[in-house]
Amino acid sequence: MLAAMVLSADAVAPFSGILLPPLPDFLPEALRRRLRAWYAARRPGGREPAAKPPALPPPLRAPAQEPLARRLDEVRRQADRVEALRREAHSDPVSGLPNRRHFLGRLGSMLGQGAAPERSLLLLRALNLQAQRLQIGEDAVERRLALIGEALDAYPQHVPGAFAGRLNDSDFALCLPAVGIAAETAATLLEALRATPAAGPGGIEIVVGGVDGLQGDSPGEALAAADQALARAEAGGPFCIEIHAPGEAAFGEQAWRTRIAEALQDGRARLGEFAVVGPDRRLRHLECPLRLQLEVGGPYCEAQRWLAMATRSRLLPRVDLLALELALLAIVRDGRERCVHVGALSLLTPGFVGEVRQRLASQPEAAARLLIDVSEGAWLDRALPRLKEAGLAWRRHGVRLGVEHAGASMHALSRLAGVGLDHVRVEARFVRGVAAEPRVHAFAVGLVELVHGMKLQLVAEGVDDEGDAETLFAIGFDAATGPALRIAA
Repeated sequence: MLAAMVLSADAVAPFSGILLPPLPDFLPEALRRRLRAWYAARRPGGREPAAKPPALPPPLRAPAQEPLARRLDEVRRQADRVEALRREAHSDPVSGLPNRRHFLGRLGSMLGQGAAPERSLLLLRALNLQAQRLQIGEDAVERRLALIGEALDAYPQHVPGAFAGRLNDSDFALCLPAVGIAAETAATLLEALRATPAAGPGGIEIVVGGVDGLQGDSPGEALAAADQALARAEAGGPFCIEIHAPGEAAFGEQAWRTRIAEALQDGRARLGEFAVVGPDRRLRHLECPLRLQLEVGGPYCEAQRWLAMATRSRLLPRVDLLALELALLAIVRDGRERCVHVGALSLLTPGFVGEVRQRLASQPEAAARLLIDVSEGAWLDRALPRLKEAGLAWRRHGVRLGVEHAGASMHALSRLAGVGLDHVRVEARFVRGVAAEPRVHAFAVGLVELVHGMKLQLVAEGVDDEGDAETLFAIGFDAATGPALRIAA
């Protein structure tokens, strides 16, 4: 470019006020002298050049231009090589996004500026990459990962202050320059990706965890907060979204594992008790979720605080076995029927079904008054063969087996027919407002017909309105639990 300027300099009309810019070191001295003379003639008071300065003789002109052109070409080639090195050093080769080190560096810089409370962070995790690679091959998986990268990169390209990255083989991250948008952004991202081959039918299964309003002074603390939410989403199954509540304490995965494992080892656990009543408002049984004391002398925390991390840390089978043991001991003490919860992932753990069977056999009278619920959802679909195995093994001891948190999919519910269940518990949000909302009422009536047609009992969870409770019993629900239910004297 500079060579082109020199070649056309003779044709430029004289004018005043031009200052000589710094000349590159690699310019030949002959060309330097010519440029100095040309600029000097155009300074105020300088000597005006002739109307048409004589051209340099060809033998002198070519050597001056050719080294310059070669040098500029070499500079451009070197720039290309350095840019390639930059991309290799800072970018993920598959998605094109910044790699983990570069992303965390930018996150750390942003946190150091005190902007954390004004930022949101999302983490996306691909759950089934290994299965995808076996099914469709590495190249096809990389193309799907590249689509995820394109979707995330749209934010930095269109939203000033946003930046994205790929943290490892399965995890992506997106930092947003605002609060209050994490949940909406996560939902939009999943919706967009599920409309592509990346995460459409038979594609990559994704979960999203995030934090609105970053807390902490380091990238590690910010990631720990988002990772805690990601663990909850992962426990919920593919395409779940969880957003970390601002101000909630965040711990790394190893810290959570240590706290939970120590609580289990020391027996710092107890069962909650919630009444499940029938249409006559008499007690059917007690629903007994496990609570853990994560710090010695501290409160006993509900499962929503630690269950996701117990699942991530592969401690869920131990958690479920402890709840079972405590329930059997409580039944021995007072004879009241109790229901405990077992995770679908525990069913997939080798030997778990047999471990439960051994404990039931050791307390046969108490086992006959025990109910066991397994959470409905994506993980349960994968555990259906084990659930059927569990039904055959555990019901021999008098245990009644069911699924909880149902209602999201009637097709999923229908697949439970013939598995060996006794009851289904419907999540509160699906029947809330049944007394006042005709569409909710119609759904609840259809649900009763479906579940009773499967020869199962139907239980409503978390009923918080007396009118809803009356309506649910009137249309055929067999039992219910929640704040609106009172036990008859």
